[in-house]
Amino acid sequence: MSDIVVVYKSKYGYSEKYAKWISDALSADIFRTNQIKPDKLKSYSNIIYCGGLYAGNILGFPLIKKNYSELRNKKLIIAAVGATLKNDEAKEELKNKNLTDEMKNKVHFFVLRGGLDYKKLTALDRLLMYLMYKYIKKKDPEKLDNDSKGFLETYGKTVDFTDKKAIVPIIELAKKQ
Repeated sequence: MSDIVVVYKSKYGYSEKYAKWISDALSADIFRTNQIKPDKLKSYSNIIYCGGLYAGNILGFPLIKKNYSELRNKKLIIAAVGATLKNDEAKEELKNKNLTDEMKNKVHFFVLRGGLDYKKLTALDRLLMYLMYKYIKKKDPEKLDNDSKGFLETYGKTVDFTDKKAIVPIIELAKKQ
């Protein structure tokens, strides 16, 4: 058994891809959220969590958040995976939405770029993406940020922005004593 565990929840496969890359690079144990119980997590000193971003929430993250009091003495690395670019302000918003005040000071937080395959989206997710598209399309094109421009450019297409190099800082951090 490794001292490092990678836990993930992935809806469309991008978080799973990162989780497997991280696990392979660290020779770490790997589990989906539904395959591991909080008691088992306590046996690891390094926990890396990968979850997709949906409406600003990290998929499956309650497994960590609800059990944080028992995991607070572990090295916790959180990787939120989303299809869009995130500037520093957006990363702070994600931290504020997903982490408790105590966690913000202790947990290592990363945002990794995933992808989208519109053909695989659920009907609800397609509807939400369509509504987002209509909302952004109404805005003044001159005032759009890079995320919004990128969203409009890739709407309805299959895009995969995953990048194996993006896990390097996570690997280095996990290896530090």
